[in-house]
Amino acid sequence: MYYYSGSQLQLEWTNQHACGDNEEVDCDVVIQYMCQPESYGIRDGTPKSATDAAVTTIPFSANTSPNTNPNYGQHEDYYYYNDCNQRTRNLGLFTADQQMGGTTAIYTRQNNGGTRYGLECPEERDYYPYWHPTPWVDVAVLTKNTSRCAWYQKQSQNVQNKGVCVTTKNETTPYNNEIDCSQNGDVWKLVGAFNVPPPECLEAPWGRINHLGNTQGGYMPSYNWTIPNVNFSTCVVRIRYNVSTGGFPQQDGTGEPFVNSTFNNNNSPVKNRPYLKYDDSGRYLALAINTNQYFRTFQDRSYVFSIRPRPSNISADAMIYNLNVRGKRGDIVEVYPSVEYDFVPNNLVVNKSDFIHFQWTGSDYNPQTYPNDGEGGPGAPGATASGADRTNLVEIPTLNDNVPFNLTESQGRTMFVTKNGQPDIATIIRFAYLDQDVGNCSSMTALNLVTANQRDFYALNCFKLNMAPNGPYFDGGLVQMNQNGTFRYMCSRNNDFSNRDQKGKLTVVDPNQRQGSSGGIGAGWIAFICFIVLFAGAVAVAGFFVFRNTKKKDEQIRHYVSDLNETLIE
Repeated sequence: MYYYSGSQLQLEWTNQHACGDNEEVDCDVVIQYMCQPESYGIRDGTPKSATDAAVTTIPFSANTSPNTNPNYGQHEDYYYYNDCNQRTRNLGLFTADQQMGGTTAIYTRQNNGGTRYGLECPEERDYYPYWHPTPWVDVAVLTKNTSRCAWYQKQSQNVQNKGVCVTTKNETTPYNNEIDCSQNGDVWKLVGAFNVPPPECLEAPWGRINHLGNTQGGYMPSYNWTIPNVNFSTCVVRIRYNVSTGGFPQQDGTGEPFVNSTFNNNNSPVKNRPYLKYDDSGRYLALAINTNQYFRTFQDRSYVFSIRPRPSNISADAMIYNLNVRGKRGDIVEVYPSVEYDFVPNNLVVNKSDFIHFQWTGSDYNPQTYPNDGEGGPGAPGATASGADRTNLVEIPTLNDNVPFNLTESQGRTMFVTKNGQPDIATIIRFAYLDQDVGNCSSMTALNLVTANQRDFYALNCFKLNMAPNGPYFDGGLVQMNQNGTFRYMCSRNNDFSNRDQKGKLTVVDPNQRQGSSGGIGAGWIAFICFIVLFAGAVAVAGFFVFRNTKKKDEQIRHYVSDLNETLIE
């Protein structure tokens, strides 16, 4: 997958514990991206066989060199984790009554055993904004408490230098602050800011508690990202979601000190698995509180994608919208925690002459499913199941229809129109058949000689999209919208009425007549792309922020962190 600089890409996620203006929780969502030269080593894991999911954690040893085996995926590199593994953790942080398994930055309140996830630094993952350099560029912070926005933006590495201690030979040291670093004869090195604008900071979209689903209005929580003007072949996005209870509401912007290491262990205002005295007759209530999860962070990451300069014939001010597919093969239970197929955004509004980049991908390594749970192949000879994702686009009269126009019917009402107003027949056919060479496909006569189940998975069945030359990936390229109107479309393979619905709606309007704002479902919150949902291996990780107390140590903690610089390292 690749995206053009300046195009609009729509990110979406689900919050298990809700967010936004919901009185049951406090929360923050932080969106970041990382792009590096290919030599850095960002890559997806490459399967070795049809049964290899390529999700094994990359091996690491401080005594070896970086692992370049393509079977192992990698985002952060060997040196980044090695620095984290040797650098002393921030000993000023609140860790409640959790016992740390070590003294370096791989040990945090929610990762007290130092468990490794890829080559990320657990301390950096769990706290934002981080006080040492990271490779992650901030895109947006979506928070319940927007009074902290100015502080978030000021502390971002987008605009602020970050320091790290190295030897005179630029080697890693254990010191995590400038004073200790200088006193031991080492160099406190400032790593320059990214010199890009600070992250956008907005109120987080509302979400239901205990519900991996839609926000108000019937769409998933989302953010509309303008792709930066860079040129990299290896990029990834991550979304981190911090949640806490009403007993630990977010910092209120007053700048008061917050809870630090003096409130750890026996001084912790919250205890692990506590028994609460209920009355004086000996009654107690056991509370389900786990202090390594009571304020916690979840994380999702994308597959690797590229950012490219827009084509020379597309002006810098031309609008480009990305239209993708989310989800994976299977029914609603089988795909969890992903979702079933859908076009995204599935209700897009653009101006006439805007461009849409139609592009989607998937996997051939899903668990094998049968018709009704997952349609089509290809499969092995004689197979009656497959794990392959495929998507095409054919137009329909209304969203309540499940039978598409044939080629003749579509020509009078299609979204694919040339600049001179004629139906673009080649594009209509290409989106329906995904560049399959019909000359190499089986005929309907030949397909009727095999059983119905075998026919669906037969490798030469182009009518089920089984001969798509690029497998699950399809790049429809930039298509200029030259025809006003409202157009509805579906996928002929995956739209399985009563089981799942893979449809979309596109409205093309004259900009001189249009009332409203940017493309998508509304002014700020739009739909999503497939790559976040499709990521296999989302990890629930440690609590994002440290906390402070407003009165006494034995009173309940009331607020989130004010300024990480105030809790600096013992």
